[in-house]
Amino acid sequence: MKSLVLKSAVVVWTLLMIATIVWLAVTTEGAESIIGFQGAALSLIVVGAILTLKQPSNSVGLLALVAGSAWVIFLFGIGYGTASLGSTGLPGAYVFAWMGGWVGALFPTGLALLILVFPSGQPIGLWRFGLIAPVVGTLSTAVGAAFLWGLPISTLVSADLVSEAEGYVFVDAGFLLGFFSAVLASLSVVARFRVADFVERQQIKWVLAAIGLFALAFVAGAPIEDNTAIWQVVGLAMAAIPLAILFAVLRCRLYDIDRLISRTVTYLLVVGVLAAVFFGVVTAASSFLETESDLAIAASTLAAAAIFNPVRKRVQVWVDRRFNRSRYNAQLVVDDFDSGEVVDGWVGVVAETMQPSAAGVWVRE
Repeated sequence: MKSLVLKSAVVVWTLLMIATIVWLAVTTEGAESIIGFQGAALSLIVVGAILTLKQPSNSVGLLALVAGSAWVIFLFGIGYGTASLGSTGLPGAYVFAWMGGWVGALFPTGLALLILVFPSGQPIGLWRFGLIAPVVGTLSTAVGAAFLWGLPISTLVSADLVSEAEGYVFVDAGFLLGFFSAVLASLSVVARFRVADFVERQQIKWVLAAIGLFALAFVAGAPIEDNTAIWQVVGLAMAAIPLAILFAVLRCRLYDIDRLISRTVTYLLVVGVLAAVFFGVVTAASSFLETESDLAIAASTLAAAAIFNPVRKRVQVWVDRRFNRSRYNAQLVVDDFDSGEVVDGWVGVVAETMQPSAAGVWVRE
């Protein structure tokens, strides 16, 4: 009965959060610029719900649900409070606006706790003391929330005005402690990886690969200003992190991560080499041909196409030695395997022991 109540509550809460994100996407002005990040929040909530339902004893799911919900409630509180300023009679407008003023500070706290306990649901060794900072940050945020009660809605929904309010320093302190805790918790992942068994290392690799994808998207998109499409991609890349957590904790296709990493790194390097060759040939050809000549572009394209397979094979071997060692070792065994010697030896043993009049082996090529 208790398990059924928990599962029902998780399902209802998840549906409520999904409806909230849809409302934000429809009603928020300029929502297209943050749709990717709302997708990341949605991904975190759904992943948290799935893990809570499937593995209720593992706190990773519950913490993912809490962290994602904190971000959504923060956005909803600000949006709903702002909408109430232009109309009257919106139910619960003040409560939601008040929550929008401080709940966002709990997002980095929930994230820090999630990192500390991933993937087993428990922190390791002395890193248990890393739970102190998020707890203190949560208490500080709660104190700040008490100070904010009673302020007008127009102040609560304005980041500039609410930050000058008395007691908001406690909310700031909670946010900073949460952010500091998240950075500290990231170091615990390194410590956990060093002492982890093979399975747990594969779980950690899934998340590290997703973080690397997000970092790559962020670095590529950061220099581009006022490009909504780029930041949507960055937000969606962030959504890959909760999905990686889901695959890791449920151990779904866990052992494919080495192959995934090696292929990703390989093609990134190959694309970089081909781009360098393409632009190098274009630059060289432009010195004795017309600028942007079709002949120069065609020559560059042919040169890049000609070296694609040789470069890919060489880079693949180099990357496999570092990121997919098991496949590299298996390939070496296959390359060194001499089927002729094995067949001759087997026929010799049979002929000596059984002494048939004739012996032969059919080998499928």
